[in-house]
Amino acid sequence: MLLYKLGYFATSLAGHDKGRVYMIVSEEGEKLGLCDGTHRCLNNPKYKKKKHVQMMRSERMAEAFPELITSEDGNLRIREAIADLEKEKKKTIQEEK
Repeated sequence: MLLYKLGYFATSLAGHDKGRVYMIVSEEGEKLGLCDGTHRCLNNPKYKKKKHVQMMRSERMAEAFPELITSEDGNLRIREAIADLEKEKKKTIQEEK
């Protein structure tokens, strides 16, 4: 069984936002509250069923999560973390070629 931890990243697998990366900011039963800091902010997360997302573990962000959601620049920090994650993915793909 997967443990969905607040602060982990998740990629949307279904819907019009397929492929978009979010941060998990809440968990309510079978649904997760997702935030990307741009289209969906901390005060208005997108809710998706767990089966419609692919989780990516990020212990560093999970540990920083409590401070992140209480800070005034939380949305900006989430955007930056997602951008860093996407840069790392792109760099890894280029190194494999």
